[in-house]
Amino acid sequence: MDREKLSNSNKKTGNAFSSFWKNMSPARFFVMLMALSFTVYVIFYMVRGQAGFVDIFFARTKDLFMDFFNSVRDASQGPEVYTVRHVIYPPMANLIYLICSRFLPTAFNQSGWYERLTWREYSEAIFFITVFTLLLTVILYTLIYESVKGSKTQRFLFAFFAIFSVPILHMLERGNMILFCLIALFVYAFTYNSENKIHREIGLLCLAFAFSLKLYPVIFGWRLLTDKRYKEAIRCAIYGVLMLILPSIPFGGFSCFVQIFRNITSFSGGSTTAISVIAGYTGIPAPAIKIAAYMWCFVCVACFLLAPFIHKEKKWKMWMLGILVIITVPSLSSLYVWAFLLIPMIMISNSEKRNRGDWFFFVIMSLLFAFTLLRFNSYLTINTFLMFPFIAILSITAVADSIICGVRRIGSIRAAKAALTE
Repeated sequence: MDREKLSNSNKKTGNAFSSFWKNMSPARFFVMLMALSFTVYVIFYMVRGQAGFVDIFFARTKDLFMDFFNSVRDASQGPEVYTVRHVIYPPMANLIYLICSRFLPTAFNQSGWYERLTWREYSEAIFFITVFTLLLTVILYTLIYESVKGSKTQRFLFAFFAIFSVPILHMLERGNMILFCLIALFVYAFTYNSENKIHREIGLLCLAFAFSLKLYPVIFGWRLLTDKRYKEAIRCAIYGVLMLILPSIPFGGFSCFVQIFRNITSFSGGSTTAISVIAGYTGIPAPAIKIAAYMWCFVCVACFLLAPFIHKEKKWKMWMLGILVIITVPSLSSLYVWAFLLIPMIMISNSEKRNRGDWFFFVIMSLLFAFTLLRFNSYLTINTFLMFPFIAILSITAVADSIICGVRRIGSIRAAKAALTE
């Protein structure tokens, strides 16, 4: 009798668990994951005290907003931003920083390297970075909210936890220009198939703008070519070139590009690059890791270029592969770049049909948005460390999936041709 009750209880539990996952949507999974990790994070650091909650941030916020303020100081120098400060950002990024510098005290803009942290002593700087960050955050939240399908509550919770996630908060804490790039790519991605011509044109302008800021977003223009939208591709290219060249005027004109090239070729990363972290924890020589990383990046590039032809029914895979191309480049491997994966994640969430493979990719992409506790050392957080094995898992699986899907598609094409000849 007891065995029968136990068996019935197990069946009920199994049915409840099966029913729970059957009704689970990607958006709901993401919200539950984030809510759980955020709750544990808040309770842990509330009990621990001593402002330990900053463990997830770079240098525990000792370098707060310095991607922004360092760049503002540099851009305020005009042409010397390239000739003296040796900055490698494109002119559009420096133009935005130059505009921002007009809202900060001249004394800070002209300060030296060792006085860069003194922005905290200027009330104008504190107020400006607060309003500036809040404005961009609201814009990003609105884009995410409008992009996700579902009830208002589900859209709100998804957008809320997307903003209050480790990669986005890391991006906001740094004050990095990549936030503009993320916003622009969001607009391009979710207006691409819009029936409204104006919306599609705005999307093209946003892709051009993203390119003018970071250059590498140009790869997402590949879809315009594979979809044979050549007129739009030409207009987007024209927008991109104009946005790249015209902002150079305050920085010495076209000659600044020669100096940018010199700065890039002489640029060397710091001690906390992806390669240095992996080499430090594995003991593998850094040059060997660098060669392997770039070889693997080329493999990802090949899969990305083939993605529009292989994954015709699942366009989100092209976005995922494109972002993986960016992340697998050692000099671009950064935790806040992981935030770009919100685009394919939302596309998966919005899709009507999903298989186990889609769920696998969604779960892996979601995990690094979750909050973790403590950190490894003074410069390496848990999320930053986990980013490397997660990149490996995600990229290897994506490449394998592309190969399998490619072989199947070739087989189906051959079968169709054979049927026609019979």
